[in-house]
This record gives sequence, structure tokens and C-alpha cells, in this order.
Amino acid sequence: MERKWLIPILIFIAIFVLSSQGLKGGPEISVKDAAALMKGDPRPVLIDVRERADYDTGYLPGAVSVPSGEFKERLQSLKLPKIDPVILYDAGEAKARDATKHLYESGYQGALTLKGGIEAWRAAGQAVQKPKPLAKPAAPQ
Repeated sequence: MERKWLIPILIFIAIFVLSSQGLKGGPEISVKDAAALMKGDPRPVLIDVRERADYDTGYLPGAVSVPSGEFKERLQSLKLPKIDPVILYDAGEAKARDATKHLYESGYQGALTLKGGIEAWRAAGQAVQKPKPLAKPAAPQ
């Protein structure tokens, strides 16, 4: 007789956990798990939501720059997968968490915030990429 309460309680707990994830900005991923995921297939889409000047100081390998102020308006043009992993990050987590929450609420089930942002990534000794400098024009002869 006591078992009939078990399933509703488990459902309630699952709903509570999932809804609280949405309230705080959606699911998160650790640096270690993100690095492992980046070696897999499909490779996650990486989005840096910092300002472009910050992105130019170094970013996760393969990441695209979409500053948080432009994120909602550029969402359609990004053509993100609805179920594959999409990892968003900033210097810490605040802006990325907002963008992840927006994605998650828009039906992107694979949206994840990188815990600690790029600072945690660097602190863990993970590689960052920098834009290639523009080639200088050849001197006139």
C-alpha cells in the first residue's frame, strides 16, 4: 500500500529538480566534462557571450562570439541544434546563465552553462585559442 505513493513522489521530485534548473539558468557543465564532450561526436557548439574585445583575448577552441547583448536577436541566424550540446560561457557565469536559460526555454534541450566560465577553463589548464593577427600588406616596391 505504501508503494502507491512512491511514483507520485518521484515524479514531484523530478519536476522540482527540472524546474529549479530552469529558474537558475538551466543545466551546467563542469570544465572537465566540457573538455571531454569537446572530444566526442557530435562536438558541442561553443558560444562565448562576452564582449568581442574580451573574446579576442582568448576563447575556447572553436567557439563563436555572440555578445550577450546581441544573443536573442541573433539566435535564429545561429541555426543551433535543438538536442545536441550547446555550451555557453562568459568570464564567470552570469551572462552565460541568462543565455542558457533563454535557449532552454526556447526548446534547445542541449543548452549548458560552463561552470565558472572561461576563468575556470583557464584555471584548469585547458587550452584557449586567440584570433590570428591580420597579415600586414606587402610594402610597395
